Amino acid sequence: MSKRFLISLLTIITTVAFSQKMEFPAHWGEPPKMETMDLRPLPAGFGKGSSTKSAWITKHMNEDLKANHPERVKNLEGPWPEYVGIKGDVAKDILSLDTGLKVQVLRKGSPTTRDYRLDRVRIFVDEEGIVTNIPKKG
Repeated sequence: MSKRFLISLLTIITTVAFSQKMEFPAHWGEPPKMETMDLRPLPAGFGKGSSTKSAWITKHMNEDLKANHPERVKNLEGPWPEYVGIKGDVAKDILSLDTGLKVQVLRKGSPTTRDYRLDRVRIFVDEEGIVTNIPKKG
């Protein structure tokens, strides 16, 4: 076998191995059949897909989070859109347990430093303590 053939074969095998998408949990049901024609990264390592599928995943992750579902998909890398709409203190506890990152809960509009840190997540809440913005590293 030629060196060129082996490199091509290795490239194909690597591409297939790393392009495998995660399976959606069975309790979520079927993903949407009609989707928008855009392509974006999906939450929690589900690969790429439409904003319709992204919203569907986020909705189910949020429901699982609120119900503390035993088969909850843990989003370890962020951003974490599934936390929008839940209590900031609950989001902090779960996110810090899942990721091991330093998590801060701040009132929306609070002054913050401008440094960017990959070991920190800031969660912004409204006056009722509900997460208003998508938490992300920084």
